[in-house]
Amino acid sequence: MKKNDLLTLVLILTVFWACLSSSSLFAQSSDENTSKSVDLSLHLRPAYHTQFGGTPMEFESGGFKFDHIVIDLGGQLTPKLSYRYLQRLNKVSPIFTKENLPSTIDYAYLIYAFNERFSMTAGKQALSIGGFEYNKYPVDVYDYSGISNLISCYLTGVQVAFTPTQNQEFSFQIVNNRMGTWREAIGIPQIGLQLEAPTLPLYYSIGWNSNYLDNALQLRYAANITSPAKGKTLIMVSGGQKWESGPFSIYIDAFYQHSEIDYLGGIRNLTISPQNVVENVNYFSLLGEANYRFQPQWNILLKCFYDDFSTYKSSIFLDKGNCLTSWNYQAGIEFYPNKDDNLHLFLIATSANYLKPTVAFIATPDNSFRISAGFIYRVPVLSLHRRTSPDFR
Repeated sequence: MKKNDLLTLVLILTVFWACLSSSSLFAQSSDENTSKSVDLSLHLRPAYHTQFGGTPMEFESGGFKFDHIVIDLGGQLTPKLSYRYLQRLNKVSPIFTKENLPSTIDYAYLIYAFNERFSMTAGKQALSIGGFEYNKYPVDVYDYSGISNLISCYLTGVQVAFTPTQNQEFSFQIVNNRMGTWREAIGIPQIGLQLEAPTLPLYYSIGWNSNYLDNALQLRYAANITSPAKGKTLIMVSGGQKWESGPFSIYIDAFYQHSEIDYLGGIRNLTISPQNVVENVNYFSLLGEANYRFQPQWNILLKCFYDDFSTYKSSIFLDKGNCLTSWNYQAGIEFYPNKDDNLHLFLIATSANYLKPTVAFIATPDNSFRISAGFIYRVPVLSLHRRTSPDFR
């Protein structure tokens, strides 16, 4: 753990100690509508990874690694006001100038519920994107598909949600479209390419979540638009469908992004000059995941995702054509030794296969195969609650 992360953890625990020592936070109140809570947990995912790669496939490395150490803090301040703070303690990150925050902080927001139908979220939050892989808790995702793995997920802004019925939610969100400088986000323009920073570097997003048939069928859709540079446009649409019944669940997600500037950086980082701006890109990811809890303590996981990255028009730097096509497969088994799901052990095999691109000056990643064995443990550190029914007026 880095020194700054350790100091952060000590500071948080000090605040909790002060709160617990204070008689005002959880004292008996004459106001029956008072609702206060504190939940603190530590989420761990260590594993042993064995990596193979190349053509033909050969052993490359093996060793223990902490994939995640996450501190998760949340709770209720009033019946209408709640909060969430989540930080990764095993990730090193500078302070990005745009938001004055490191990328180690995923969540730092407040939610205010005006009534049962309207709420507002303000602070650092997840960019509104459809599908189920993206919205799954990161510790539980062994490998993300292309777009989910490349996008800057956590950004500062506001979101308004409208829930007309219990099974329908609509949202509108405005957040920053980057954490750091404009150059860090797009790269360096080549000679002859005139680009300017956008006047309003913001994402505008709309989302729709719904469920049917007693929550067996779930839908998550979203659309995003932003300007990666002045006069340039990025549009992304995404969605997912999930069916969950008894011990079986399956979801299928699709992501598509069309941008005049490579904002994700997936194509740019494959070129011989990854510091340069890449123009006119399309990204497409399609994935499916199935889980079968055939016994209360055992689960089988199968996952497949397909990525296709391309340039839709020739530019100064690259010709039109396919830049990356990959097929990725994952299979594993999970064991839950306790009655709750806080702890589970896993054995996961993951394969990534890449086709040769049609565009020159693009490097093709090596095919790879990985076997991972480890555990995921949500450690409940602190949980204090004093709740009554909310008063929405």
